[in-house]
Amino acid sequence: MDDNQRIFIEQVKNFIEQKIAVRKDCLYIFQPFSIGDFFYAGGLSQAVQKRKNKSATVLVVKEHMKNLHVTYKNFAQILYLNNETMTAVQNYFYLSGNYEADNYIYGHFKPKAGGGWIVSDETIHLIDRYKKDVFNIPLNTPFVPPVVERISAEDEQELEKRYALDRDRTIIISPYVHSSKQLPLTFWENLVVHLKQRGCVVYTNTDGFSEQPVAGTEAITTNFPQLYFVAGKIKCFVGSRNGVFDFLGMTKTKLVNINTFLDWLWDVSALYPKSNNRTLYNAIDYISPVTEYFRKSGVTATISLAHEKIRSSDIVYDYDTLLREILNSI
Repeated sequence: MDDNQRIFIEQVKNFIEQKIAVRKDCLYIFQPFSIGDFFYAGGLSQAVQKRKNKSATVLVVKEHMKNLHVTYKNFAQILYLNNETMTAVQNYFYLSGNYEADNYIYGHFKPKAGGGWIVSDETIHLIDRYKKDVFNIPLNTPFVPPVVERISAEDEQELEKRYALDRDRTIIISPYVHSSKQLPLTFWENLVVHLKQRGCVVYTNTDGFSEQPVAGTEAITTNFPQLYFVAGKIKCFVGSRNGVFDFLGMTKTKLVNINTFLDWLWDVSALYPKSNNRTLYNAIDYISPVTEYFRKSGVTATISLAHEKIRSSDIVYDYDTLLREILNSI
């Protein structure tokens, strides 16, 4: 480590302790990543707070999380840092190796040389990996759902006026994903055609900025409290696995989500056992000796996930099969 790095580490350490983590009775969890990671850190924060013998938790996240409008009972505050500041804080943890202090902890995995994250047990799903490798709490620690703000009666009426919310025929699709390979837009367009032939009303879940509705659908853009209300009024939510599914997995909404093959650690069924969910595994673009073995033999996948197995019928190798399985699951 050179002198510039040492100076940087000392400066950021002082900044954390003097400007951010100032309450010694609170646990500060620094979570620099995505929506799903927000829920993983929040859902386990009570147990970490208890381990650290603190009276409340402050979650520190990037400023784009301001519009979530969800919290947890044990949160004293959610602090929002701009991207530049959070990157500096994140680099402090990486360079110093000081991932935990008396009243703060880095709320994500430690990086390993060559890319990726250090994981001590590859056979457990993502939330259990958080318990074991990030927060050092038992694997049987309960995962706590968030507190979702209740929208007003006026907002409920406005949503019902704006969208055709029907438990028998309204479908929301979510084609956009940032952490894995997206399915072709033509696949979603074909799905929409089949859904509308069944008499369904179809919306595309969008961010309200760059994401555009799939042809034949209208855009639906909500914050999480609004989505919580809408999700209770529709038939099904279908999409590529993203952070929205972490939120919906903690509701009673019917879900069909498409996971990248081998990314079983994000399986909504495993992460949220009470969810009304089916996960399909997209192996279309993942030809390897493993997938060839499954293709030729037709045997059940032997990838371990929380002592369960991925059913071979849930692994799809072509778009026609994926389309058929989605339609059969709705």
